[in-house]
Amino acid sequence: MAHFLSIILRNQFNLFYRFGHTFIPKSELVEFDGNISDEIKERIVLQFATTTPFEYDEEYLILHLEKSISDDRFIQFEIQDIVEIYPLSLQAKTSIESKIDQRIKLEKPIFESVLPEIESEIKKREVEKAISALWTICKIENPLEKYLSDIGIENIFKGLEHRKKRTKANKIQNGNYWEYLIAYDRFDYFPNTTLGCFYDAGQIFAFSKGHTTFEGSGVYTFLEKLKSENSTVKLEKIIEHLETEEILQNYVSQTTSDNIKQYIVAPLYLKLRNEIRNSEDITQTSLFRYLDKFKKFGDSFYYVIILLGAFFGFRKFYDLYYESLNLRFYKSYKIPTSEVKTEERQEQVEKDEQKVEDSIVENEKEKVPSEEIQIEAPVNNADLTQKDEQEYEDNLSQYRKIIENALKEKSEIKLADLVTLINEQTGRDFNNTNVKGIVEQMGEFEICKIDRAYRVRRKNQLDLYPMTDERK
Repeated sequence: MAHFLSIILRNQFNLFYRFGHTFIPKSELVEFDGNISDEIKERIVLQFATTTPFEYDEEYLILHLEKSISDDRFIQFEIQDIVEIYPLSLQAKTSIESKIDQRIKLEKPIFESVLPEIESEIKKREVEKAISALWTICKIENPLEKYLSDIGIENIFKGLEHRKKRTKANKIQNGNYWEYLIAYDRFDYFPNTTLGCFYDAGQIFAFSKGHTTFEGSGVYTFLEKLKSENSTVKLEKIIEHLETEEILQNYVSQTTSDNIKQYIVAPLYLKLRNEIRNSEDITQTSLFRYLDKFKKFGDSFYYVIILLGAFFGFRKFYDLYYESLNLRFYKSYKIPTSEVKTEERQEQVEKDEQKVEDSIVENEKEKVPSEEIQIEAPVNNADLTQKDEQEYEDNLSQYRKIIENALKEKSEIKLADLVTLINEQTGRDFNNTNVKGIVEQMGEFEICKIDRAYRVRRKNQLDLYPMTDERK
């Protein structure tokens, strides 16, 4: 008997318990010798990397199973194959035990030691998904990977880790600029305006250089002067001052790294972050109301989008993201314009083809009073010589063979297409009436009119088309 560990959703375990068996893909089983070592725990961490992410640690259980299995891709386990059941944490154990059959014993949560590693990987994937989602929502066509690489995803994760540990930005030692920016929260008495975000940006820059404050610097003096003159000055005007006034060029130079204008990115990010934080409806925030205006900041705005996505996470934006995707299973799904145009063009092509086909049929009716088959052979078989009669039968057999082969590959075929096929393979110049006569003589096939086109098909096959007055 072999031993396995399997990660299983608690709802799946409930159904397993209810019906007495379940199926688990062989690829989701971790085989071991019955002793759970640190190596086995790491394999469980890797297994979680390809499992649907979870929000609460009570959503999953880890089953110890014992069974001789085959090489099948899906293994059926019976309830008696369960040896032990492991919750992911002590808290999860307490919560689950209060909700399940009291006879079930949950083991000590020996995998709790690797739970932080599992949760960290889930968080990283969520951050990456959030950034990508907000990028899509804002309809940014530039490649995300380039901008994400400029900032460095690891720098973003480090900044978020500082926030998780409640490490203040001024306490970070030897960090990257982006760590300080993401970890930063205001603790100083700066103006609660757009101008105040430039104070924050100055403070973050000071922290990144190992200073405790930026007070006394040239940029601080400038901001104080601007506050006294016009405390409600607009974002664009402040940036204009930074980029044109001589006294501020040293600050601008030091806050421009790898062509990233941190002196724009930081205050713009903090401004939008504060607004989104305090808004009950993010669609009413400046980010979405004035999106086109912000896009004029170009690359600087794109870096801001990455930081906002990372800071708020996927949960904050997934509603808007799903709306922007125009999901096909949503009631509000709209057929893309390109597909509508393609369908309209196809319908027009079919209408044009039908007009041509109907015109050919009408002309043939005028030319040929009878729908009898017109083959290059005498009509009265009694007048045929033996050689002519044999040639006539051979030709007819060839035409029938072509029709039969065509209807082996398809359930039905347009009469016009069948005419083309016979002419190509025999070198004849048949028309619809000629071929129609051959089909009617064969007996096992019929001709019907479907969607304004004559089609040939085998008799008594399942009719997938509704009857119309033309077909009755």
